Amino acid sequence: MKELRGIAVEEKPDIIHFLDGDSIMRHLGRGFARFRDSGIVITFHHLFKGKMREISMKRMLHYADAGVVHTENILHQIESFGCDNVKCVPYPCFLDTVPETSGAYRNEPPILLALGGTRYDKGLDILLNALKHIDIPFRLIIAGKSEHFDETFIRNCTEKYRDSVEICLHFLDDEEIKRILEKSDIIVLPYRKIFDGASGPMCEGIYLGKTIIGPAHGSLGEMIQKTHTGYTFESENAESLSECIEYALKNPCIYDEIALQAQRSLDPKLFAEKYMNIYHAIIH
Repeated sequence: MKELRGIAVEEKPDIIHFLDGDSIMRHLGRGFARFRDSGIVITFHHLFKGKMREISMKRMLHYADAGVVHTENILHQIESFGCDNVKCVPYPCFLDTVPETSGAYRNEPPILLALGGTRYDKGLDILLNALKHIDIPFRLIIAGKSEHFDETFIRNCTEKYRDSVEICLHFLDDEEIKRILEKSDIIVLPYRKIFDGASGPMCEGIYLGKTIIGPAHGSLGEMIQKTHTGYTFESENAESLSECIEYALKNPCIYDEIALQAQRSLDPKLFAEKYMNIYHAIIH
């Protein structure tokens, strides 16, 4: 914060946008008072439970002209803290691929995709356990940076269906992400309850017209159900996830007008417009 203050003194910006409020939440808002001669915007990507987290977020937003979150669910929860300067700007999709709208699977058997780093909160182990109980054909791609769950763990958990699994455990560049998303049929988000935020793979999956499977809790569950883009299962319940996957393998999600509207809303131009509206309101 001291270093940033030095930059602010020199550059005299109209607005300073802290793009990751989550990572500095532990400081309880210390240092923000130094930037009172500029507008302040803080983006929060997740909502972490706990009284101290709530206190920290309230203190940070006290100094900010605007806070930004990516889901309506998180917006309403922060408003319940008494904060009235928060806006919702949903994640966009930056893929330059033409969206699909047919809803039919392109592969036989369908390809499930678990995309992103293998963090504990993203529940890859729940998915691998759930797939042990599925008897109908499927294929699975696990793609992303190895974090909590490594390749040895994954191979041990997928022994029963090892011939149906493709593992790509490394940081993915944009072209790899695009290729893997286009190749897949069903995006699976087996996230634990501690995860409450927007999901990049979900947004990209919706943009591409894929069937989405996600937990029923929090922002993810609300978004899937509200947008009619897939199916939800009981959070952290491998049996429920197994049943949900079996249903999805037999029943591709056919996008209706509500789902197509959600697809269209992921245009980056709308994302940029919403941010510019926030900036203009602060400056003027």
